[in-house]
Amino acid sequence: MNSKERILNALRLQPVDRTPVWFMRQAGRHLPEYRKIAAEHSFWERCQDVDLCTTITLQPLQRYKTLDAAIIFSDILTPLPSLGYDVEYGGGIRISDFELSDVDDWTAFNARKHAPWAADGLRSVGEHLGDDVARLGFVGSPWTICMYLLSGGTGDKDFHNARAKVFSNPDAAKNMFMSMGEIVGDLLADQVVYGGADAVQLFDTWAGLLSPTIYREFAMPATQRAIEVFKEKAGDDVPVIHYAKGSGHLHSQIRELDLDAISLDWRDDLAANRRQFGKDFAFQGNLDPSRMHGSVEAAQTAARRVLNAAGSEPGHIFNLGHGFAPNARIECVEAVLRTLTEE
Repeated sequence: MNSKERILNALRLQPVDRTPVWFMRQAGRHLPEYRKIAAEHSFWERCQDVDLCTTITLQPLQRYKTLDAAIIFSDILTPLPSLGYDVEYGGGIRISDFELSDVDDWTAFNARKHAPWAADGLRSVGEHLGDDVARLGFVGSPWTICMYLLSGGTGDKDFHNARAKVFSNPDAAKNMFMSMGEIVGDLLADQVVYGGADAVQLFDTWAGLLSPTIYREFAMPATQRAIEVFKEKAGDDVPVIHYAKGSGHLHSQIRELDLDAISLDWRDDLAANRRQFGKDFAFQGNLDPSRMHGSVEAAQTAARRVLNAAGSEPGHIFNLGHGFAPNARIECVEAVLRTLTEE
């Protein structure tokens, strides 16, 4: 069984020869080969230049030979420049001024025209990898992207001011979220239709800030609309994975979305989720990313706990409960991957 078959079988709740594995943020800051490129090229250059994007996406697979998927090197904020907002990286994220009234003047977004880079990179990665390794596309969910947009970047801790704007202007905010849902659905579809992605993931990193009632009112409809647009344009056959950090209290709502897999963070009970809902969804995760910062032995022990919690039934993809941080240790990653292939 090759890596692509392993990933797709797990997502479709079918048997695999071993647990498939990839890591959120596997391409990027913890790799010295990436830091060398980052020192010479801006973040936007790394995302938009097809050769750079391809090189960065392939770096973790060249280092870690048993990874089963390449996730495209990109960013959740890639739609924003086409809507008229400057996005700067370095020492945090800075986004130019936004007002809720701007939404009615937004460009009629077309991913192929306005933000083709992730799909272009995925197509190029496929030319290098062939058809044996899964290619994954991704976008940010509308709620999370709009939190950054409303905050002008990363300066608003826990997005208190951004959420206040939403709750004070509910109709305009819902219009913003639904408009962003249309945009990211199209962006995600382009990564399949043009880029050839085998599966896709929605990152709703900041959904966990919401209560179930508020999530259902503001964030959930826009996420569902993004999924609907994606499926209208890319078809029903491409698996959709959903990740939301700190969202255990929202899982009953998240399970109502049209999803194939739910990616759990390190605080979620993988065994309980698999036991209760493993016939309906694949589950991904959920190693605590801090385990990649300490001893090799502790990382391996934690990886075995995740495997034990997942059990032997089909439908588990090993991953972190959040992405790699810059100081993750390569030795720990290698040890975890050895554990997976040896178990």
